[in-house]
Amino acid sequence: MSPALRFAPFLAAALLTAAAPAVAQGFGMSQGGGDQQLQVFADNGIEWHSEDLRVIATGNARATRGTMTVDADKLTAYYRQTNGKGDEIWRLDADGKVTIRSPTDTATGTKAIYDLDKAVFVLKGAPARLVTATDQFQATESLEYWEGQKMAVLRGDAVATRDTRTLKADVITAHFKDKAAGPSAPRAASPAKSGGSSTKSSGDSLDLQRADAYGHVRLTTATETVTGDRGDYDAATEIATVTGAVKIVREGGNQLEGGWAYVNLKTGISKLFPAPPGAGGTTPRVQGVFTPKKQDEQGRSGFSGRVPSNEDFGDR
Repeated sequence: MSPALRFAPFLAAALLTAAAPAVAQGFGMSQGGGDQQLQVFADNGIEWHSEDLRVIATGNARATRGTMTVDADKLTAYYRQTNGKGDEIWRLDADGKVTIRSPTDTATGTKAIYDLDKAVFVLKGAPARLVTATDQFQATESLEYWEGQKMAVLRGDAVATRDTRTLKADVITAHFKDKAAGPSAPRAASPAKSGGSSTKSSGDSLDLQRADAYGHVRLTTATETVTGDRGDYDAATEIATVTGAVKIVREGGNQLEGGWAYVNLKTGISKLFPAPPGAGGTTPRVQGVFTPKKQDEQGRSGFSGRVPSNEDFGDR
């Protein structure tokens, strides 16, 4: 066999076995039994480089395994030879218009490296995006998804959005759990190219459990913006906390400044404290600036000023 074997320049397919550690549903091309095949399709053809142990598919290329698909302009599958078990793919590279899709969740970008041994993919784009049933995530540097940990790491101008709420930071780490889809929302994977059959979904989708934000944190709701150095959000309780040089700005220009903010997104009530609970040492008081909205009948404005800090009281 020649080092490079090119199939005919029309829709072609290759079948290889994928490495398969057992993990939960969600994005899970690495999951399942070890004998489950990964199918590769392409419009322009498939090259098999036997000496380099890789397969290159170009032109609307697609790789499928179970309910998972990876689409790109070009796919490169790296494989290893196993004793009596056939060839086994351990890495999949995708270039150009990349879409990684499960029956319920979608990630898009311009370049991806999917390590099937480690059960992790790294996606890059301008920006790279991840969309679930309830949330949207994006980052300009990279988006990593770790199947075993059910965790996404967004680096560079990271943004997480749910309804009218937005969390921005230099880095956001999103932790997910499995959520069983109800009977009213049946889902099926898209059929593979060239007559592939549909595969029923496991019924599981990614459900945000917690998000941690680091660096230049900005939490925006319909009524206020909270900024700080670090933040976290609990999706079950809908409570977010922000620490480090915290500022809360509400509609109308009212501002509060402190060291630790407690934001209840369900009730719309925010609380600001000088420091997180249990923090030792002396901390300045919370201070605020309130802007009047209108004058009364005598032409007097409402309150405008700031809550005093410790410095205003000297050593008293």
